[in-house]
Amino acid sequence: MERRHNTQYRFGPYILEPDERRISGEGASRIDLTAKAFDLLVLLVSKAGQLVTKDEILDAVWQEVSIAESNLTTTISMIRKALQEDPQHRYIENVSKKGYRFVAPVSVDVDPDRGGTDPIDPTLAPPAPDGNRWLRLRLPGLLVVLIAAGIGFWILHYRRPAPIIPKTPFQDAINQEAEGNDNLAFIELNGVPQSDPMFAEAKLKAAWLLYQADRDDEAMSCLAPVTDGNVALGHGPQDKATGLKIQGLNKLLHDLPSEALDDFRSAADANPNDVDALIYIADTAINNDNRDNLGEADNALDKCRVLASLNTFCGYERIDALTREGRFVDAIDEYNRLRKGSNNPWLDQPAGYAELAKGDTEKALTHFNSLAAFGRGRSAVHFMGALDGIAAILVFQGKLEEAHMKLEAAASGADAKFEKVDYIILMAEIDALHGDLDRAKKELDDASKLHGSPALSIEIAKNYALSGDPANAKALLTRLNKDAPNLGLKYAAAEPFVAGIESLRKNDFEQAKVKLTSSFFIDQSPETAYFLAKAEMGLGNWDAAICNLNFIVSKKVKVIIDSVASLIPLSEYDLGVCYRAKGQESAAQNHFSSARETWKDADPELKALFTNSVSSAATKIRNGR
Repeated sequence: MERRHNTQYRFGPYILEPDERRISGEGASRIDLTAKAFDLLVLLVSKAGQLVTKDEILDAVWQEVSIAESNLTTTISMIRKALQEDPQHRYIENVSKKGYRFVAPVSVDVDPDRGGTDPIDPTLAPPAPDGNRWLRLRLPGLLVVLIAAGIGFWILHYRRPAPIIPKTPFQDAINQEAEGNDNLAFIELNGVPQSDPMFAEAKLKAAWLLYQADRDDEAMSCLAPVTDGNVALGHGPQDKATGLKIQGLNKLLHDLPSEALDDFRSAADANPNDVDALIYIADTAINNDNRDNLGEADNALDKCRVLASLNTFCGYERIDALTREGRFVDAIDEYNRLRKGSNNPWLDQPAGYAELAKGDTEKALTHFNSLAAFGRGRSAVHFMGALDGIAAILVFQGKLEEAHMKLEAAASGADAKFEKVDYIILMAEIDALHGDLDRAKKELDDASKLHGSPALSIEIAKNYALSGDPANAKALLTRLNKDAPNLGLKYAAAEPFVAGIESLRKNDFEQAKVKLTSSFFIDQSPETAYFLAKAEMGLGNWDAAICNLNFIVSKKVKVIIDSVASLIPLSEYDLGVCYRAKGQESAAQNHFSSARETWKDADPELKALFTNSVSSAATKIRNGR
C-alpha cells in the first residue's frame, strides 16, 4: 500500500489542513468557517503571493452557482475576521477591480499518515517453496484465506456499509444555524445551487432568517426564486410541506398571519416529522398572542420537543411562549435544560426577557450581555438583539437618555438600512411618547430619507401623528394608498390610528374614541389601547379606560419585547389616576406605588414629571367634581 500524505499549510499562528477540512490556531483551537469560505481560503493560500482573479475564484469555489459579487466580498470579510486580520497582521490583499492575493508567508508540510505501510522490499522475500511440501504446509492457511475471502465478499455485497455522504452547503448551514451563527448560515444557504434538491428548502430557510431579523423586503427577494414558479417541487410529504411553508411565509411577509398559520398547519399535517413547520406554527401563533394561539404554540412545541428534544429553535420558541404566558420559572428551567446541551447564544435572548418580566433586571442584563459578547465583532444580528434587550430594560426603568444612547449605537452599527431605520423609529416613538416632540420629528425626517419601504413608511406615519405632525402622517399614507390592498392589516389599522391621534390632540375625545376603537379592533396594539384609554379618560369613562389600561399591563411581556417598555409604568400611573377619580384611593395608591417602584432610578426629569403629574391629576379630578 502506498503511504498517504496530508498537506498542511502554515502561516502566522495558523495550520490549514485541506484534506481534513480544518484550520486551527494557537493552542489547537479550531476556527469555524463556512464550506465556501474554507474553499476560498485554501485556494488563496495554495496560490500565496499570486493574484487570484475574481473570475478564477467564482469558477473554482462557486462553480455552477450564480452569485452577486457582494457574496464574494462578504466571504472575504468573514475569512479576515476569522483570522483576526489587522494592520499588523495582514493575510489577504484586495487588488482593486481584479481579485485577491494571499500576502502572508506560507510554509508547506507534507506529513505521512501513521496508518500507511511501506512497499515490501523484494530482497527480504523467502525462497519459493516447491512441490507437495509447499501444498501440505500451506493448505490449512489457504483454506482460512478462502473462507475469509468468502466472508469478505458477503460483507461487501450483502452488508455493505452506508456510503459516507459528503457535507453540503445546506448541511453546513444547518450546523452553523444550530450554533447560533446566523450570518454564516445565511451565506451558506445562498450558496446552494438551483440544481440541488434542497434548493427550495435553502431559500425558505434563508428568507425565514431575514424575516426573523425584521428584514421583510430582503426576505421577499430571497423567497422570489421559489415563489415565481421556476422551481418545481416533488410530490412527497416533505416536498409538499416545503411548498406550504413557502406559501405561508409569503403570506406572513404580506401581513396575513392567520392565513399563514393555516399553511403552516397544513405543512405539519402533510409531514408530521417536519420540525420547522412546528416551529413556524409556534412563532406565528406567539406573535398573534391571544390565549388560543398561545395554546396552539404550546401544542406545536410539545410535538417539536418529542421529535428533537434539544433543538435550540424549538427551545427558543418554548422559552418565549412560556414567558409570554407569564410562566417565568418554567421558561428559565427550559433555558437551563437546553443550555446543558447547546451553546447557541440565541437562547439568552428569551431568557433575558423572562428574567426582566419576572422583575430580576440583574439576571436579565447578564443574559443580554452574554448575547452581546458573542455577537460583538462576530455577528451583528446577535449584537443587535442584545442591544434591543438592554435598551428595553433601560426604557422600562425610565432611563430614557441612556436607552437613547444604546439605540443610537445600534442604529450606527446596523449593516442594513432597514435595521438602521427601525432603531431610529423606535427612538422617535419613545421621544413622542414622553413629550420630546421636536427630537421625535427630526428622527422621523431622518428615517424617511434613509428607507422608503411600505412597512417602515406606515410606522413613520403613525409616529409623525404621535409627534404632532398629522400633515406628514397623512401625506405618507396617501402615497401608500395604491399599495393598500397588499399592505394588509398594518395599513388598515394605520389610517384610523392617525386620525384618532389627531382628534386626541384637538381634545375631540369622542372622535378620537371612534377612530382609535376602529384601529384597535384591527391590530390589538398596546399603543393603540393606551391612547384609546386617554380618550376614554378625557370623556370621564373611567371603567372603559381601566379596561384598556389593564389590557396593556396584561401584555407586559409583549410590550417589553415588541413595543415601548415604558408603556407599562405609564399605564400603571394612569390606572392610579382612574381609580382616584372613582374614589378608590387604596387601589390608586397601589398603582402609583407600582409606577414609582419601576421608575425609582429613572431620569430626574421623568421622576419630577411623574410626581408633578400625579399631583396635578388629583387637583384636576377634585375640581372636576
